[in-house]
Amino acid sequence: MKKKTIILCIFLFSFSLIYAKRTPAPEVPSIIHNGYEYIVNYSDGFFKGKGQIIIKSVTDSKIKEIISVYSVWYNPFTERDVQWVFIKQTELVDNDTMRIYNENDDIFDLNLINHKVKKIKKAE
Repeated sequence: MKKKTIILCIFLFSFSLIYAKRTPAPEVPSIIHNGYEYIVNYSDGFFKGKGQIIIKSVTDSKIKEIISVYSVWYNPFTERDVQWVFIKQTELVDNDTMRIYNENDDIFDLNLINHKVKKIKKAE
């Protein structure tokens, strides 16, 4: 009887470790352009999360600016980790523009000169 109970407990415990609600954030490589490194970040706040781009100087590694690309307001009745929306890809469109894609299939353009963000496509 003890053997069956122990085996059942091990099985149930291992099953709970296998089950995950959220996959980890995608690894997005940083982009180096004109002496600055553009790093993808997600800031998790109390009421909302933000997809961000951190602009860092390549020469002295100081943060120049943190740009908020989009915000996600959290529903208080749903678990927070299933509401996270990460940036999944970035690319240079031309010398002045970086295109940003998130997990909701929204597309944003970041002007690299004045650091203004423009939403190109809204998820359907």
